[in-house]
Amino acid sequence: MVNIFLCDDEQVLLESYGEIATQHIQAANLDAKVRLKTRNGYDLLILLQESKTQGGVYFLDIDLANDDIDGIELALKIRELDPYAQIAFISTHDELLMETIQRRVNVLNFIFKDSGLDQVRQEIQATIDDALKLREQQVPTEDEPAYFEYNNGLMFERVALDDINYFETAHKTRHVFLHSDSSLIEFPGRIVAIQEQLPHFYRVHKSILVNLDKIVRIDKETHQIIFDNGDTCDVAYRKIDQLIKLIQRSSAKK
Repeated sequence: MVNIFLCDDEQVLLESYGEIATQHIQAANLDAKVRLKTRNGYDLLILLQESKTQGGVYFLDIDLANDDIDGIELALKIRELDPYAQIAFISTHDELLMETIQRRVNVLNFIFKDSGLDQVRQEIQATIDDALKLREQQVPTEDEPAYFEYNNGLMFERVALDDINYFETAHKTRHVFLHSDSSLIEFPGRIVAIQEQLPHFYRVHKSILVNLDKIVRIDKETHQIIFDNGDTCDVAYRKIDQLIKLIQRSSAKK
């Protein structure tokens, strides 16, 4: 999953760019998502420090009125945290294009806001496509671990991924249920952190993360997922079509 980040000090434009990116991802069935839309570059840097994202796609305004740093400085800091970053500037300041070259920011695209929304849309879509192709060539691939490890304070244990059907947020704060073929385990954790650790698992609900390989049926009428051992869980209606596409894509790779 490729994360896309947007940073612009104009909220209307920020929402517009996010919508363009999301629509293109859905229409082209891309393995990507808009991870963050922010008017503040420091929010983006903090997220990168915490998540250790690699190979993200970044659309940055150069003149950030809300920040102490401009878009070029932000891009340089992003490169320190994400060496495989694919960066594009969206700006009205065409005179700054030479500065990006002089400071060796190495951007994928320079999109001019003044060229009109239709042209900006085309440029954003093309940039995302190019960035995903480059990411496949540049970012080292890591095999997903065969086990999920957890520590409940009293015991450290490893559970084979092939035995896990899904994770579910527990009623107790910052606790998660692990639903496996043969057991139900509760341990301290957060769905968001587990999702980062297990990219092949998919968030079908704000509180549920499923193992794509264990799904045998999706009931669209009842919004239920059925796993190979007979277990079931809910799936958000708006997630069903994307879930089916991901399962088909996963099966095609095998």
